[in-house]
Amino acid sequence: MKRLMLVLLLVPAPALAAAAGATPPADLGALLREADAGSPALRAAQARLEAARHVPSQAGARPDPEVGIAYLNDGVNSFTLGESEFSYLALTWTQEVKYPGKRNRMSEVALRDAERSEQDLRRTRLEIAAAVKAAYADLYQLDRTAGILDESRSNLESLAESSRRRYEVGQGIQESVLKAQTEILRLDVEIARVRQERRAAEVKLGAVLGRPADVAIGPVIALPDVALPGDAEALAEEAVAASPEVAGLAASVRRAEAGEQLARLDLKPDFVWSASYQDRGGLDPMVMGSFGVRLPVYRKTKQAQALLEKKSELLAARQELADAQLRARAAVRDLVSQMQRADRLLVLFGQGVIPQAQSALESAQSSYTVGRIGFLDVLNDLTVLFNARIDLATQAADRFRVVAALEPLLDRELIQIPGDAGSQGGDHAGDH
Repeated sequence: MKRLMLVLLLVPAPALAAAAGATPPADLGALLREADAGSPALRAAQARLEAARHVPSQAGARPDPEVGIAYLNDGVNSFTLGESEFSYLALTWTQEVKYPGKRNRMSEVALRDAERSEQDLRRTRLEIAAAVKAAYADLYQLDRTAGILDESRSNLESLAESSRRRYEVGQGIQESVLKAQTEILRLDVEIARVRQERRAAEVKLGAVLGRPADVAIGPVIALPDVALPGDAEALAEEAVAASPEVAGLAASVRRAEAGEQLARLDLKPDFVWSASYQDRGGLDPMVMGSFGVRLPVYRKTKQAQALLEKKSELLAARQELADAQLRARAAVRDLVSQMQRADRLLVLFGQGVIPQAQSALESAQSSYTVGRIGFLDVLNDLTVLFNARIDLATQAADRFRVVAALEPLLDRELIQIPGDAGSQGGDHAGDH
């Protein structure tokens, strides 16, 4: 019953019918699919993840070998290969060998980078969807406001005509006619402002969708039902566990831990071995093998400093994670508080202010008809009513925006789109 009453109070039928006749109503499910397919920000995040997935195998690969050819001649007057035992043509193979564990750690660092990129993709997808839903709520609010203003202007024109007739027969005053005309002009200004804001919201949504061309977006007739899936504290803890931002920073901590372990291993020496085959022409060939150690002789100013750097980076990553967890909890609590406020105001406006304002306006109109009250009283009651209806639409839109803002924090869809239930979650399951 409450929902039905809110719909009846919010929908100015003539205005919506006219708007719907010009452009097909906006479809939130279609807009979300369009954003998922066309958003440049989402495509960029996907490309970054794809690039990051190609790094671990590179980081963990063996160093490339070095192949060399050398020729040694005995004297400078003629070639002595095959004539002098000191002359030879050598083929050398040199291979660097990392200290045990280094390549695994290098690969792990790259894996953690890819993990962070995966979380960034999840966060980007959720934020884009939330931006589309918030813009959809903006359009809803502006369309409702425009309809209410148009309806109020029509009512005010009727009052102005009534005031003019009363003035012409000597039952009214000219001030009432002038006040009505002034109020109509003021409404015209407000209607123009709302239309401009609607256009700006339309352009903004088009950018989120990735539309290269300027395409009009139809009127928003209704918002899907929304509700909180739990209390503030339960949702706050869920955000800490599920938020892609928090998960991404946790991956950064693991990446920093692997980086610190790699820096410790860099204090150890690497190895180099080489083999050489020497052809001496007609003389017997020779072979040579060698083994070397790359010593960290400058470790005090190089490797040791790198280890201190990685320790500081690890500390910073852990603090950033702690900060993100605190911010996630605070953001959820704030959004839940906003939701509760919107719920309360919807009840106050829908069940209290608007019905009483409607009754007061009807009573004022009857009294004005028989000359018991002045025109300004009727005008005031009309203004109170349409302002309350606009406030009601604003609270409904705010409530929807709050739930949309919760989705990136909880990493799940809270707004069920009619006809699209489960479709987006299934499409994106592979990214989690």
